[in-house]
Amino acid sequence: MKRLTPKLLGLVVLGSLLFSSPMNRCAEALLKFGDNGKSPRVIVILVDMSGSTNHARQTVYREAFDKIYPSLDQGDRILVGTITGRSYIDFNPAVDVEIPRKSLWANRIRFEREVTETKDRVRQEVETLFSRKKGTPRTEILNSLNIADTIFHEEERDKVLVILSDMIQDSQEYNFATVDVTRDYTDRVIQYRQKNKLIPDLKDVKVYVAGASGKDSAKFRSVERFWTCYFEKSGADFSPHRYGHCLISFEKES
Repeated sequence: MKRLTPKLLGLVVLGSLLFSSPMNRCAEALLKFGDNGKSPRVIVILVDMSGSTNHARQTVYREAFDKIYPSLDQGDRILVGTITGRSYIDFNPAVDVEIPRKSLWANRIRFEREVTETKDRVRQEVETLFSRKKGTPRTEILNSLNIADTIFHEEERDKVLVILSDMIQDSQEYNFATVDVTRDYTDRVIQYRQKNKLIPDLKDVKVYVAGASGKDSAKFRSVERFWTCYFEKSGADFSPHRYGHCLISFEKES
């Protein structure tokens, strides 16, 4: 085998230095976090499809999604599913896509086109979901949160959960519309679900709620207290500032 000439040897050394240089580590960071320095997220949006929210899907939910949509960035995974009376049994996401990641070696025009096409597909599928006219008779919010737990379980990305719902649980077990959601009632529900290992693990999951409602302010507040306690037991990153009839802001300090 021929011995390396000084010139060729120098090129080999230079190449190895480049691949181990801070510049290369910066490139790796860009691939991981994006050129804006943001860490990629998994955003799960659960949409209440009960008959009582038919109007909200056309108004409040659309407005909330319009705040979420512009924030979608490279490497983000967005999953949109429904809250129905059979959420836990028949769950099938309407959307589950990842926004393409930027590569230092990819064609910029092709990359931007792929991002635009992916985001357009997300918007079209969500619009189709919001346009459904017939609502379901039940609202299984509690069991839908266990689905969210399953989705987040294997994820290493930052986790965000958006619940578009009036938050009035309406199932065979619990019907918030017909019972007084007192502190005692809240404690009993949580204790039962803890005992039966039904509390989801939402540790490090940032939770937003839009569409919350009630027949009057007392019902609204009692239901809000229930979910505040429930999210606390689940370990979620939750604040009452992110719970309301509409989504005031998305992914800002709150």
